[in-house]
Amino acid sequence: MNLKISMLSCLLLIAATTSQATTKPKNQQFRLPAGVTASDMVPGTIIFKLKTEFRASARVNGIVSDQLNAVLAANGVTSVSKKFPAKQAPASERNAQGLTMVDLSLIYEVKYTSDQPVEKIVNALLRTGMLQYAEPKYLPKLLYTTNDPNTGSQYFLGKIQAYAAWDIQKGDTNVVIGITDTGTDINHPDLEDNIKYNYADPIDGTDNDGDGYTDNFRGWDLGENDNDPSVNASIHGSHVSGCAAASTDNSTGVAAPGFNCKFLPVKISDASGALTEAYEGITYAADAGCQIINCSWGGNGGGSFGQDVIDYATINENALVIAAAGNDNNEFAFFPASYNYVLSVASTSNSDAKSSFSNYGMNIDVCAPGSNIYTAMSNNAYGTMSGTSMASPVCAGAAGIVLSQNPTFTALQIGEQLRVTCDNIYTIPSNGIYADKLGKGRINMFRALTETGPSVRMTNIVTTDGNDNTFVIGDTIQLTGDITNYLAPTSNLNVTVTTTSPWVTILDNNTAIGALGTLATVNNLADPFTIKVNAGTPQNTKVTLKILFSDGSYNDFQMYDITVNVDYINVTINQVFSTITSKGRICYNGTGQLEGLGFTYSGENLVYEAGLLIGQNSTKVSDNVRAATGNDNDFQSTQVVQKMLPSVSSEFDLYGRFSDNIAPLPIPVAVTHKAYAWSTPGNDKFIIVEYFIKNSGSSTISNLWSGIFADWDIQDYNFNKGDENPSLKMGYVYNTTTGGLWAGIKVLTATPFNHYAIDNIAGQGGVNMTDGYDESEKYTTLSTARAQAGLNGGGNDVIDVVSTGPFTLQAGDSVKVAFALIAGDDLADLNTSAVNAQIKYDEMLTSIIDASVAGTLAGVYPNPATDKLNIVAGDKDLTAITIFDAAGRIVYESKATVAAGRSEVVNVRAFDSGVYAVKIQSASQTITRKFVKQ
Repeated sequence: MNLKISMLSCLLLIAATTSQATTKPKNQQFRLPAGVTASDMVPGTIIFKLKTEFRASARVNGIVSDQLNAVLAANGVTSVSKKFPAKQAPASERNAQGLTMVDLSLIYEVKYTSDQPVEKIVNALLRTGMLQYAEPKYLPKLLYTTNDPNTGSQYFLGKIQAYAAWDIQKGDTNVVIGITDTGTDINHPDLEDNIKYNYADPIDGTDNDGDGYTDNFRGWDLGENDNDPSVNASIHGSHVSGCAAASTDNSTGVAAPGFNCKFLPVKISDASGALTEAYEGITYAADAGCQIINCSWGGNGGGSFGQDVIDYATINENALVIAAAGNDNNEFAFFPASYNYVLSVASTSNSDAKSSFSNYGMNIDVCAPGSNIYTAMSNNAYGTMSGTSMASPVCAGAAGIVLSQNPTFTALQIGEQLRVTCDNIYTIPSNGIYADKLGKGRINMFRALTETGPSVRMTNIVTTDGNDNTFVIGDTIQLTGDITNYLAPTSNLNVTVTTTSPWVTILDNNTAIGALGTLATVNNLADPFTIKVNAGTPQNTKVTLKILFSDGSYNDFQMYDITVNVDYINVTINQVFSTITSKGRICYNGTGQLEGLGFTYSGENLVYEAGLLIGQNSTKVSDNVRAATGNDNDFQSTQVVQKMLPSVSSEFDLYGRFSDNIAPLPIPVAVTHKAYAWSTPGNDKFIIVEYFIKNSGSSTISNLWSGIFADWDIQDYNFNKGDENPSLKMGYVYNTTTGGLWAGIKVLTATPFNHYAIDNIAGQGGVNMTDGYDESEKYTTLSTARAQAGLNGGGNDVIDVVSTGPFTLQAGDSVKVAFALIAGDDLADLNTSAVNAQIKYDEMLTSIIDASVAGTLAGVYPNPATDKLNIVAGDKDLTAITIFDAAGRIVYESKATVAAGRSEVVNVRAFDSGVYAVKIQSASQTITRKFVKQ
């Protein structure tokens, strides 16, 4: 089985040269998986797991905690109950193979009525620090296509060599395949004899076996909580049951790979057919003694609850979970098939070609026939269905035969034996475009019973550059992980990493393992693979690595992706951890809190979303934050954000460029942006962002405003208030509870201050954000004032916009605006940092830099200047000179070449008195010099 790779993210590793006193987030952030929509979740339902240290607070129908219950009450929670009330903590920490056992006893299901986004509610719960995880309850779907009653061949049995396998092993009746589905036809002549009946609990109205399920004689209906697992809304479950375990050699109907193996119907659908108890069904099947569990269902939503259930079935109960890979004909992650420990099954046709509907990709382990599978249906009928829903139970039946032949195999060994004995189907012409994306091939039952050999997988993979782990051009990445052999011992095992990508160079591609016994594990930490990111690599490039395992005749592979030359940079030099992007977002590069550190202070992430807004009127606002529906994506990077090496103005200087050319209604503007951070005491609780906004059009822009939008979620966002300090030109938000943290945004430039505080609960008289954030509302919050928010009781969810303007820009003119993003322990602490941020910014603006030319790009003199300013080129030709006033407006610009050693004389007599910045560029370098005009 191709064990899914556990990625250990190292986002917060800090290079020793830039590290000071830093605090990593103590609470994890939940981010809704890509592609998940409301239809993929059970409405108003959250699953969470209590941390073990709070076990004493756990009750069957609640948790004893004022802190947690306050968050629950604020979100209209109607019930809190244990998912598995009969479960106890595992008696031992690890199983016989040394894998950590899973505790299901601390998992809860929450029902709520709040209309807040589920991510915000989940993160509010996580911020209590009491939970191991929290997430929506995902709602998977069945994975079959149309029914074709005209096709009656059971070709798949011959294709997987079931007949030859049955000559060796016909299955053990003590091997049970759990069918978690829509139920089954309990009276079908080809199904009823292969149901695993529970004779310890006959149907007599009594829970004779004391397992908590009265009369679960032939499985259980979890969706409707009764003892009748018969199909109702969908016949899917009957067909899936037949694919795996229809009675065989009984002179009736059809045969199935499992032959004599039994199956247990576990109905996971409610009366409407919705799969409301899918993962609960896996737990039930594992507890009932099923050694193989089939899941012919799935969805885009993964999560910790699902992985917990898979881990429990695999590690605690030694059950192999087999799942359909999905019917979307794409290679996106699909769950539960993409979870660690699950055998993911794609579908093939009678020619071994990938089925047109089947998913593919690096998460696929094996293929099995899934097109036009003829077997039992409901109402004593037979028929044909197609889908990975059919391929998965075909594989599950084969797994039952493998276990029958090898009764001492662990769950993972069953899956690995099926995987490594697959037939190669990459030679099929139509499969050529899916190279390495159909797993090891199509299962072969006969080979699975007759061949022995190793099966090696690499898990717990760690990739790091020893610094910020954003993997930019020039970085060298180390790749390490656990290397485990699940089957026959190796004698001369070698592991090699290759790639076809031109964007990286593999510097060290091999590690020699040698002998590795059955179920033995080693780590290559002492001999890591090393990979260098090449010059010219495009932004956000996904590089696919192929990890090869070889030992004599044994050859195997698995795939692993890394993303290199990302278009954002993590700032971790001081007490505030954050992320600066290339397209106007701050704190996170993607929507839904993806790709970034947020705005983390004292172990808490304080923000849900933040970004730059630039607006001209109520119909023309450019930004990359939320919109009336979804998100706006008006800014596009024209120069990816990068570090200035060495830093000039602060200890950590960043710069980049973007424009709004891709906006539906461009203003239009071109923006050069910079960021600055320090680690010195008093200056270590803020980050400065600076924007040079240029009118890139041919017409004058009037009434231009620019500001920072920040959806602050400070600890429990239900207890947030917003206010302002006009004398400091700062808007701020704080948590009203004892020990609550504070965050603020301050205007630093000599430009007007505006602050609009938003109540994110139907507006409370201001802008109403509950129905989105349209252009008109954005311009309102940029250009009008609202001093406070969260005035109800202890506060509520609030959003802050701090802006400056209005500006009028002629074509080609620019304005500079700058803001400090600040964190603090209380108002006094916040105010102190605000004052210090202004001092640091003014120092950057007014510091007089030595005009000496030797060894530098250029120098300026005299300084101060009254009539003329000399700009002297050093050892390189100058290609552009731009002078800005204190407000960021361009007052002089020249693109004439100044040869090395020569000078350009600028007449500054008409300049107003004050401080000016001179931006000097060569073909390969940019510097800024300051001078004072007297």
